[in-house]
Amino acid sequence: MKKFSENRSHGKFFLSNAPLFFSIFFITLYYIFLNFLSPALYDSDSYYHVAVSNLIKSYGLRYDFHWAQFSTFKYFFSDKDFLFHLLIIPFLYLSKNIVLAAKLAVVFFNIFFILVYAFILRKYVRPFFAACILIVLTSSYFFSIYFLYLRSITLANIFMIAGIYFLINKKWLVIFILSLLYPLAHISFFTMIIFVFACETIRYLCEKEFFFRNVNAVILGLALGCFIHPNYPNNLLGFYLNGFLVPWYTLNNAGVEFGRELLSSSARYIVLANFSVFFSANIIFWLLLSAKIKVSFPTMVWWACTSIFLVFGFWSNRYWYQVNILFFIFFASFIKDWGLEKYRQRFSRRISILTVAYIGIIFLVSYPALKHRAMSVKDKIFKDIDYENAGRWMNKNIPAGETVYHAFWSDSPYFICLNPKNNYLVILDPIYMYYLSPWLYNLYSDLYKGRIISPVGVLNTVFMVNYGFTNKIAPLYRQIKSDSVNFKILYENRTGVVFKVLSK
Repeated sequence: MKKFSENRSHGKFFLSNAPLFFSIFFITLYYIFLNFLSPALYDSDSYYHVAVSNLIKSYGLRYDFHWAQFSTFKYFFSDKDFLFHLLIIPFLYLSKNIVLAAKLAVVFFNIFFILVYAFILRKYVRPFFAACILIVLTSSYFFSIYFLYLRSITLANIFMIAGIYFLINKKWLVIFILSLLYPLAHISFFTMIIFVFACETIRYLCEKEFFFRNVNAVILGLALGCFIHPNYPNNLLGFYLNGFLVPWYTLNNAGVEFGRELLSSSARYIVLANFSVFFSANIIFWLLLSAKIKVSFPTMVWWACTSIFLVFGFWSNRYWYQVNILFFIFFASFIKDWGLEKYRQRFSRRISILTVAYIGIIFLVSYPALKHRAMSVKDKIFKDIDYENAGRWMNKNIPAGETVYHAFWSDSPYFICLNPKNNYLVILDPIYMYYLSPWLYNLYSDLYKGRIISPVGVLNTVFMVNYGFTNKIAPLYRQIKSDSVNFKILYENRTGVVFKVLSK
């Protein structure tokens, strides 16, 4: 009888959560489909992360990063995504194909994030609304495109939302553990300090309590996490470069050419790409004007954390990933404050129709951004396949130990992943070359822009290379193509060429 009762309760649990389980299953399959739609990875950083995981697998936790010859990595290397790379290593044992291993890792982190996100949503709304929010989240271009990348930001977002949730609920021991691990996973760990003070300030204003254990747990955990990092104290330099200098230089147009994701788009594009956020925020605004809603302490905290990234989103596109993630947890908490569950019991059919209409409007208006997403995916597939082919060609035909020039700093992740027997100039971010030598970085920039009258002289005397790769969109390509005396093109595809420096 007891066993029958337990089975019955389990059956009720799965039945009541069926909408949420279905949405998790559907979204997981959708991103698996997109992930394996391409034989290549979707982002240059993805190649870097799986390459570094493979280096740890081969050489252990500490090794000299000689693959970036003109970068701080050569002298002060720090693996700022160390924990993320450790979690990728098991997938390298599942397949000898490093790209396939990376794709399996993407699936793992996607599922991990979806489950944690669904868990937090369920703390505020019932399964039906949690399922709807999960589906709406996928309408954002920025969320969907970042979700396809093998980047540590997805793991960092798990730490972020879990950290905020446990800060709200005063689980200081769990917060300490998260704060300890966060600095090992991503340089955004310092945001936990902002979150804890925002949370406790709001708690004091709402409940006349300032929970100091949360603050102590965050500060102690973060400090200890930085100290136990295998690359300490180099990790502090890495935090300074990426966490401070990159945003500072970006805001002040310092002349360093960072990735396009650090730039902003037009207001029209931002609204279309994140229409679900702005449309839902408009609904919240009108509800606050038309109904007496007592906004709870958790809702205020989630909004405070969302608003931080919302402000930065208008300066840099990459923050819209976090905006979407935080906003819809805030939305779920607001739904709980509104008491929609009470209305749903009385007007179940009307609420269901309105919810379906809400989702339909979002996807209909978001269609141009979704179409742009499809075009972006197609472009990335062709480009990454070409880079992969160039890297594999180098691995077979360029002698080991050679330093290979590359026109863009974003080229080298592909080659370090697929041709680790050669060295390159700089990887992952131009700040690492610029900080080492602004003069060297400016020369590197002038070279690929075609501003150097005799590029062979710089390649010989400054970078000291015999081989190189340039994308065809770089003006340098035209110089090399027209100078058969000093250069010989060894390999060519749609995207770029591998060349040899003939004269000395």
